[in-house]
Amino acid sequence: MSPALSVAASLSPDVRKDIGIQVLSRSEPVSHIADKHQVSRKCIYQQGDKAQRSLDESFSPFRGDDEVLFHLPVTKSWLYQLILGLVLICHSSYRGVVELFRDLFDTSISIGTVHNRLEATAERAAELNQGQDLSGIEVGLHDEIFQSKQPVLTGVDAASTYCYLLQGVEHRDEDTWGWYLLEAMAQGFDPDFLTPTIRLPMAVVVSERVRQQ
Repeated sequence: MSPALSVAASLSPDVRKDIGIQVLSRSEPVSHIADKHQVSRKCIYQQGDKAQRSLDESFSPFRGDDEVLFHLPVTKSWLYQLILGLVLICHSSYRGVVELFRDLFDTSISIGTVHNRLEATAERAAELNQGQDLSGIEVGLHDEIFQSKQPVLTGVDAASTYCYLLQGVEHRDEDTWGWYLLEAMAQGFDPDFLTPTIRLPMAVVVSERVRQQ
């Protein structure tokens, strides 16, 4: 590395700014500025160009909120993803999805279509969930929730909050819990500790018996 290059690399931001201001003000020849700082004229011109760009950006006209930020190609697959995002992330109702498509995209979509897309995604998700390795779960958190008055058995990994059990059932008794815990055990579910609901002890006993066989 030449001495001029090494000096240029060591210039502080404040010095570079001062050089840029001197170039723009034309207070003295570029060659004099270069000699003063022991750098090449190319380096001085570069600082001047940076200062000029910063000045131009500072005084550029404000484009406002109507400025186009990006162009998004909207496909059917993208719209299907939007349906999932609105329902699962934004907790939108089916009718809310229909209204958004109508008002923002000028696109007609039925409540039945929204339902069918969610059902198809749920089936695919169930297939993927059945292939998950649950052997890494050390603490399982279990509870019972309700969806449209239907009981739903839930199981969550305490460490990651991964939901490994979310099953709608007709009954929430010990046998039902035991059945779905045995299914989880087939995927490697073998926690060190469980936090059961009131109805869970029998399922835990069943699980322990299977481990000992």
